[in-house]
Amino acid sequence: MKKLLLAIVLLLAIAALADWIVAARVPVKPLEFGALLAATALVLGAFVALTNQDLIDELRRWAGKSAVIALGIPLLILVPYLIYAAASGTFEFVSALKLAAYSIAPTALLLPDRLRNRSRANLRDWLAMAAMAVPIPAHWLADVWVWRYGPPQDLYFLLPLGSVCLGLYAFSVVRGLEDVGYKLLWRGGDVLIGIGNWAMFSLVGIPLGYALRFIRFHAHHVSAGALVGDFVGIYLTVAIPEEVFFRGILQNLLEKSIRRGPPGLYALLIASAIFGASHFHHPPVPNWRYCIMATVAGIFYGLAYRWRRRTSASGLTHALVDTLWHFWF
Repeated sequence: MKKLLLAIVLLLAIAALADWIVAARVPVKPLEFGALLAATALVLGAFVALTNQDLIDELRRWAGKSAVIALGIPLLILVPYLIYAAASGTFEFVSALKLAAYSIAPTALLLPDRLRNRSRANLRDWLAMAAMAVPIPAHWLADVWVWRYGPPQDLYFLLPLGSVCLGLYAFSVVRGLEDVGYKLLWRGGDVLIGIGNWAMFSLVGIPLGYALRFIRFHAHHVSAGALVGDFVGIYLTVAIPEEVFFRGILQNLLEKSIRRGPPGLYALLIASAIFGASHFHHPPVPNWRYCIMATVAGIFYGLAYRWRRRTSASGLTHALVDTLWHFWF
């Protein structure tokens, strides 16, 4: 626990240093920018801290003491929002209310399982997953984190980071779901499996993408800095959040619930199909080509997760696929 607290303090120190450096070069109010970095550090601190099983176990003990404590903990996500909104003048009561509702909805749905040890999924699980997944692509939270310098825009990256924290709390802590495998740092096996599944998907996905007229190659130079920067951003704000939801929670629950057929096969295929279907809203709607490609990709992400039981492995495959597509297809 001391190491986790130290990590959060270090993140805040880094945020303060970045504020001092950027404020000297960018025409923004230091207080506002500092508040944004502090809020980011707090969300990122929770995002990192929840990889620690000791913290999960401690939170389970706290949540087990009372339903009020269990429901109150996810509302802590309002703290970084209030820090930033107060300093930037972007506070809106409706936005705070929406963020609060999004924070506690999955936990409230799973609260009856707080003191149980249930493995198979039921209706509350599906409703809690919907409460986690639907609001972000539906843009119901689009006006919560707003950057007002230049044209007003959403600080989107805070939403998936916060969503991971809230989803992990609801399912790993309150529901007691085991084997989520939420990890960020790679081990040797993660790298081998992650790159291996990326290579296998590329052998299948690139010809399929051409056959579907979904992709075409773009030859251009990419700097190492842009490549690494985009990869890290995709890994943290796209790959890991989606892998936590579709593999760590959905595929994991399906594996525990489906007892027929080859172990894990139906869970892998169903989770991949749902992952593919979640892309239908991308233009042109309905984007059936994207759904097919994402379903096939989801199979390889699911294989990486199944072999390693770590989101760091499937997240690596996912981030490599998205980075390759982003720059060259």
